Amino acid sequence: MKYLFLSMFVMVFAISTQAQTFNQKTIDEKTQTEILIGECNESALRTGDFGVSYTNELNAYRPNNDVLNNLKYKFAEITFTIVLGTWCGDSKEQVGRFMKLLYALKYDINRCTYIAVDRDKKAGTYPIGDLKIEKVPTFIVYRNGVEIGRIVETPTISLEDDLLQIISK
Repeated sequence: MKYLFLSMFVMVFAISTQAQTFNQKTIDEKTQTEILIGECNESALRTGDFGVSYTNELNAYRPNNDVLNNLKYKFAEITFTIVLGTWCGDSKEQVGRFMKLLYALKYDINRCTYIAVDRDKKAGTYPIGDLKIEKVPTFIVYRNGVEIGRIVETPTISLEDDLLQIISK
């Protein structure tokens, strides 16, 4: 009985700790406005000032259908980590557009990891040092858990073209 109680306590503590660090907000030192920090979900990206830009770009972006058709069947082993700053103009522009691609491809967005950083490219207590983030947004593409490429800050050609080049390697 003692071990059952201890196990339950540890599980409740672990769940509550995780809940406390998900979709966290902090104050941006430069603008004194609220920003996301650490791991978050897509619904958190739809809130606040960032949410307005995110939704506008998501709705307005028109990806190239020919490129989308080439991408359509290449996502079986692909996952993404999206590192962004809700204070960042490029993130406000590109993250909604990237998500538009994923929606158009009927990609399961729950396979994406979203990490919000501050201006120092720190994600609060969430560890991202191994990701070597220098600019945001950074879209990291993985195949079977191994990084195969990145789109950093802005695409070279377009998000869909750059993604096709990465995935086709």
